[in-house]
Amino acid sequence: MLHFSIFRQRAQDRRHRAQQLQTASTSVRGNSLSRCDKSYEIMANRGPTYGLSREVQEKIEQKYDPDLEGRLVDWIVVQCGGNLERPQPGKQNFQNWLMDGTILCRLINSLYPRGKEPIKKIQETQMAFKQMEKISQFLQATEAYGVITTDIFQTVDLWEGKDMAAVQRTLMALGSVALTKDDGHYRGNRDWFHRKSQSNRREFSEEQLRQGQNLIGLQMGSNRGASQAGMTGYGMHRQIMQFFILLLVAFVNIAEQESSGRREKSDDCVCGHPGIPGNPGHNGMPGRDGRDGAKGDKGDPGATGIDGVKGRRGENGERGSPGKMGPQGFPGPLGLKGVKGEMGIPGPQGIKGDVGPLGPEGPQGIIGYKGEKGIQGPIGPPGRPGPKGDLGPPGHKGSIGYRGDKGSKGEIGEKGPQGDMPEIPKSAFSAGLTAQSKLPASNIPIRFDKIIYNRQNHYDPQSGRFTCAITGAYYFTYHITVFSRNVRVALMKNGQSIIHTMDNYQNNEDQASGGTVLYLQAGDKVWLQVVGEQFFNGLYADDDDDTTFSGFLLFAE
Repeated sequence: MLHFSIFRQRAQDRRHRAQQLQTASTSVRGNSLSRCDKSYEIMANRGPTYGLSREVQEKIEQKYDPDLEGRLVDWIVVQCGGNLERPQPGKQNFQNWLMDGTILCRLINSLYPRGKEPIKKIQETQMAFKQMEKISQFLQATEAYGVITTDIFQTVDLWEGKDMAAVQRTLMALGSVALTKDDGHYRGNRDWFHRKSQSNRREFSEEQLRQGQNLIGLQMGSNRGASQAGMTGYGMHRQIMQFFILLLVAFVNIAEQESSGRREKSDDCVCGHPGIPGNPGHNGMPGRDGRDGAKGDKGDPGATGIDGVKGRRGENGERGSPGKMGPQGFPGPLGLKGVKGEMGIPGPQGIKGDVGPLGPEGPQGIIGYKGEKGIQGPIGPPGRPGPKGDLGPPGHKGSIGYRGDKGSKGEIGEKGPQGDMPEIPKSAFSAGLTAQSKLPASNIPIRFDKIIYNRQNHYDPQSGRFTCAITGAYYFTYHITVFSRNVRVALMKNGQSIIHTMDNYQNNEDQASGGTVLYLQAGDKVWLQVVGEQFFNGLYADDDDDTTFSGFLLFAE
């Protein structure tokens, strides 16, 4: 019956949580501004725990210190300064005071000099994941400041209130590190936190380290006056054994005195039979090993063993150095005649000999051949001018001469008439959603009512349509911020779908975009619309996120 009641209670809790989820989803469809509040309630509202989980949670909650809470609140108010309001006492109020992350970010920034804060921008927002992101930034900055990882809590410990004692430990560790640094940025009473111990490093010279190698440290014991006198088998001192012997003798004397007193009081008592002997005691521990004896004499050599199997041949050794030159051998027999060698190079010309004696005159020789023409003699004096000759043939064309100097600049001509200026066709627009037009209806043009550029007024923000005024090629693009629902949109031209874009929402902000080039004639209309049901209209916009639709003329015909 007990198990059945527990199961029935759990089923009721599950139905209650399902009703909360359905109510939250209905409120999101009706009013998107309440989405953050509902998601906060669902995230923080967990079902009751049972058994071991409940015991563990109770032990964790018992570690929370209310007195320490007041000290931490005093330090945060003094450290942050300004008009920071104090929370009401209580663990739940302390959690609500810190869970948005703004005070924690201001606290870690106050421990740094101006201009070097680790968190540059602290946003005031009611979105759950934005607040958890600020808590995560505080934890990262705390670890970089010097707090060890084991003293840092997790984001869920503060956001869901799972372990507020861990939050207190992190803040205490942060205050201790700030007090220990003593860089002038800590504000508050110095008795609120303890100062961490500092290292005391000692430097020794090489000579001191060399001398220390020959000494036995006191941590290893002392060998002065060492002996085994008074030691038992297991190293117990003789004084301890004497103490137990004296204590045993004292107990025996007390027992004898009590027995003699009983005999004096009752002399008529008759002694009984001796009792049953007790069980034998346990065996004592074995004694320690004796000392090693003196080294004995060397024994006689043993008999020669049997020869072993012949081993395999070893590898060839390295080639040795050449030996000394031996004696000269006897000459061999005369060999055969060799082949005639090639003709050698002609030798140098010899020296010219002396002129011999003049011989007898010989007969007249034959007339020789005509000799070569001699060298031309000098030019004689000019003769009389002859008659004028005929005109000769024209000569070859000569080479181009050198370029002459640049002439002087001519006068400026008269100015011509002014021509007509070319008219450049222009057509462009860019518009976005606002908080009033986000999450648009499906199957109708989306009204982008936040005008960024529309000088030619070719885009109508009332209908959400762009009307072509100049025939030519246009480029259209859109950028979508996806949040809370899926997205499925289509770029339409005169009622015909051109391109589609779809993105699934996965519990965090996402981005989707698309673009194309279209040929339009004057009068054509282009717009963007949601395709499908209301579950695909997750087009979101706020102060930090935008959804835009743009287009412009590339060239006209």
